[in-house]
Amino acid sequence: MKIGIYFILGIFTLLSILILPFYIGGILYGSREFYEKFSFIDFLLGKEWSLPEQRYGALPAVYGTLIIAAIALLIAMPISIGGAIALVEFLPKRISERIGILVDLIAVIPSVVVGLWGLLTLGPFLKSTLYTFLAEKLSFLPFFQSSFLTSYNKLTAALVLAYMISPFALAVIKENLKLVPWNIKEAAYSLGLNHWEVIRIMLGYIKPGILAAFMIALGRAVAEAVAVSMVIGNTCSFSISLLDPACTLSTLIINNFAEATGIEASALIGLGFILFLLALVLVIITRFIYTKALGGYIK
Repeated sequence: MKIGIYFILGIFTLLSILILPFYIGGILYGSREFYEKFSFIDFLLGKEWSLPEQRYGALPAVYGTLIIAAIALLIAMPISIGGAIALVEFLPKRISERIGILVDLIAVIPSVVVGLWGLLTLGPFLKSTLYTFLAEKLSFLPFFQSSFLTSYNKLTAALVLAYMISPFALAVIKENLKLVPWNIKEAAYSLGLNHWEVIRIMLGYIKPGILAAFMIALGRAVAEAVAVSMVIGNTCSFSISLLDPACTLSTLIINNFAEATGIEASALIGLGFILFLLALVLVIITRFIYTKALGGYIK
């Protein structure tokens, strides 16, 4: 009986492992026509993207992907950590459970619905309020300079993305906080520490959980396509201003693949390979920072 269970579990594990090489092989096979004519380095470092003119440069999309994901994480992670602390440590259990259900519901809202909200409501509202203020009062900063103010830009995309990834990170951090042993908190209180000092100890105890939340949010931020494509403006550039449109690897693929044929489609599949490599590099960097700089114990 045990041998049969181990065999079945082994098969499941093997299938899970084999998904990755099949995925990589499929992408490389689909983009082979493009890579036969263009070098990967030129493709990765190219600064201009235009399918009609056969100019294939992925660097603006890589830049947009990293900038928007970074801004979204900077917004989402403090909100997620603060929200998890409030739900676990401050709010009554009955209220906390109901708010937790609402957070879970937000997490399952389809991305196209969130994108429509950003397109029809959030973007125009921000343009007439926040963006106008930033462009008029803080235009001396490069981040808020814009020759043409629009509702759909890097900041709108980052805010929509932060709204989408916050529930995932919050849920992970909240469950980790609930699992902190009571004897750790009891020992901290016995030493005369106040509530906020105990919370700091709890956050230190769940570093692996916070890292997991960070990685989940990062993966969603880098890969999201539908909602971001609706609010980012879809103009590939290297502008440092958050009020200017941009593009990401995902948005380039989703906006062009339906009409692409031949080498154009192959180039877009090549963008998918770059997106995979980018996600892999970010995961490796995250694990390195945790294990080396923060003293984590992930092996």
